[in-house]
Amino acid sequence: MKKEANNNRLRILKAAAWIAGIALLIWCGIRFAETVRVCRDLDKNPQSFGASMVYMTLKGKDMLITGVWTTVRLALLGTAIAFVLAILLVFLRVQEPNKRDKEAVKALKWLASHFARLYVFVIRGTPMMVQALIFYYFGFNLFKRTGMTVTEINHVWSFFISGLCTVALNSTAYLTEVLRGGILAVDRGQTEAARSLGMTNWQTMLKVVFPQAVKNSIPAIGNEFIINIKDSSVLSVIGVMDLMYATKSVSGIYFRSLEIYCVAALLYLVLTWLSSLLLKWLGKKLDMPVRGIPSSN
Repeated sequence: MKKEANNNRLRILKAAAWIAGIALLIWCGIRFAETVRVCRDLDKNPQSFGASMVYMTLKGKDMLITGVWTTVRLALLGTAIAFVLAILLVFLRVQEPNKRDKEAVKALKWLASHFARLYVFVIRGTPMMVQALIFYYFGFNLFKRTGMTVTEINHVWSFFISGLCTVALNSTAYLTEVLRGGILAVDRGQTEAARSLGMTNWQTMLKVVFPQAVKNSIPAIGNEFIINIKDSSVLSVIGVMDLMYATKSVSGIYFRSLEIYCVAALLYLVLTWLSSLLLKWLGKKLDMPVRGIPSSN
C-alpha cells in the first residue's frame, strides 16, 4: 500500500510538472508574440535586452537569412567535396611499399604516403582562420598576375568560392583520417579471402575494403558536417557573407552587439541541433551508431 501511495504521488508530481511546463511555454509564447508585435512597429532600437534582440532580428532578417543559407551551403558543399578528396587522399595514405614492387613503384608509394601524411599534419596543425586568409590571398595574387582587374578577380575568385575551398581542404584532412580508421577497422580475414579469390590489391580495396570503410565512417562524416556549420564562422574574416558576417553587419548598423550575438548563438544551436536529429534519423535507417553534437576539431 505504501509503495502504491508513493507511486501515485510521483505520478501526480510528474503531471504537475508537465502542466507547469506547458503553462510556462504558453506564457513565454504569448509574451514573445506580443514583443514581436510591438517591435515590428518601432522606429528605433528599444533599450530592453529581449526587445532589442527581437527588434534587431526583425530588421536584419534578410541579412540573417542570407547568412544562414550561406553557412548551410558552405558546410554541405564543403563536406561533400572534402569526402571526394579524402577518398583520393586516403588511397595515397595507405600505400605501403611491397617487397615484390619494383624500385620505381616503391618510390612512388613512399612519396604518395608521405605526401598524404604531410598534408594531414599541416592542415590539422593550423587554424582554419589562418588557412582562409592564406587561400584567399594566394588565389587573389595568382589571378592578379594574369592581368585581371579586381572586379574580374572577384567574379572568378569570390569570397564564397575561397571560403568553400577553405572548408573543403580543411575537412579533407580530417575525413582522410576518418576513412583510414574505417579501413583499418575492416577485418583482415575479408581482405585475405578476397585475395584468395584472385583479386588484386586495388580490386580488394575498391570492392571489399572501401565500401565497408565508408559505411563505418558515415557517422563521423556527418559529425564533420556539423563541425563545419560552426567552424565556418571564421570565414567572416575574409568577407564571406555567412551567419557570423551577417551578425556583425547587423551589429554595426544598430550599434548593439551582445543582443544580436545571442541571436546568432541561438541560430547556430538550432542548425546543429537539427543536423544532429537528421544524423540520428539516418543512423537508425542505416542501423549504425549515432553521436551527439560533436565539438570543434
